[in-house]
Amino acid sequence: MKKTILIDFDKCTGCMMCTMACSLAKTESFNPARSRIGIINWEKDGLIVPIMCQHCEEPVCMFSCPTDAMSKDGNNGLVRIDRQTCINCKICRQVCPYGGPSLDPITREVVLCDHCEGKPACVDVCPCDVLKYVEMDDNNIPIRLRGMTEIRKSVISIGEPEKSPLLSNSASSKKAAKVRY
Repeated sequence: MKKTILIDFDKCTGCMMCTMACSLAKTESFNPARSRIGIINWEKDGLIVPIMCQHCEEPVCMFSCPTDAMSKDGNNGLVRIDRQTCINCKICRQVCPYGGPSLDPITREVVLCDHCEGKPACVDVCPCDVLKYVEMDDNNIPIRLRGMTEIRKSVISIGEPEKSPLLSNSASSKKAAKVRY
């Protein structure tokens, strides 16, 4: 059965332990900028939102890739990047409604959460039980959909993209939210 990482936004304190664990697991360094999970902190609204690849059923990033470097693993449902084919055009980052693909600032490669091949480091260290690695079943679908909705609202303010911290460089958007990776 396919598994997913569920996010309980109501519990997140923004401690960034998940980003530190991810960067250590993936790059052997404590550098949240290299993590596959990020934190958006909407201070004004008191909302802290972890963001990562949602491994969508129909991933728009995959369909938008000009070199077909992205694929969906039929066994576990994870979206993968073929390093031999990827040209780092970053189109996947532009089209993803969930802020899933991130850019490693050292290697300059687009990276995705891969659930640490079945043992997500972020889930293991989360002190508030915000992240849970569970089997996808009918009971988890409403929780996952709520999570995806919260991420989408945080990544792209519908109808007001200038307020999205990931799409705008304006001073007003920088005041609206702090994005930390």
